[in-house]
Amino acid sequence: VSIATASCGVCARLTGRRTRLALSLVPQATRRSSSPAAGFGARPSLDAAPAAPSPIAYESPLSICLYPDPRLRAVNKRIVKFDESVRRLAEEMMEVMYDDDGVGLAAPQVGVNVQMMVFNPEGERGRGTEYVLCNPRVVKTGKNREFDEEGCLSFPGVRGDVERYAAIKVEAQDERGDAVTLTLKDPWLARIFQHEFDHLEGVLFHDRMEEKWLAKNTDALEKLVDEYQGDKQKVAL
Repeated sequence: VSIATASCGVCARLTGRRTRLALSLVPQATRRSSSPAAGFGARPSLDAAPAAPSPIAYESPLSICLYPDPRLRAVNKRIVKFDESVRRLAEEMMEVMYDDDGVGLAAPQVGVNVQMMVFNPEGERGRGTEYVLCNPRVVKTGKNREFDEEGCLSFPGVRGDVERYAAIKVEAQDERGDAVTLTLKDPWLARIFQHEFDHLEGVLFHDRMEEKWLAKNTDALEKLVDEYQGDKQKVAL
């Protein structure tokens, strides 16, 4: 599966094989996590994060945070009270995702540091299935891993191959607080989820790239840093 045709919130539109693999699932505890690129659990457990205040406060309209905005690395709080602000945030995130031609988006990407993601594998309102996952957790992963190209709405102009599990099982809550269990055996869906889950852990997709891809994206990354620093200086003035 590759993330292509738009900058990703896969934060981008994913295109590719969309084949379904009936893979055996491996318990989370058996996965390696020796580095941020080796698997999940590279940062403190999401369960250990503080609870989000209620209602969740943010400014509308939402907009995409670009790298290296520190909110992309900040701790994301657990959602414990599922009030109207949670449902409103999910709706607004979905709007931003569609407006930017994405198939997925995580709350920190719009400057809201809570554990929420939205995605629709079709990337178009009225088509596909819309998912809203709060406080998601990885339960099991498939044995197989695949490399494919990704991009990110928070990284315009940056693209590269990223290794992901081809199948994954997750537990979460929807925007009303009801329990959700998903077994994502389609590599397309599994990749979308993992990209957004990384955001909730403060892991960015270029963290998982091999050196050759980082080298290819050096100019684009440096440009983002320069533009971010320039914007900060303008605000200070």
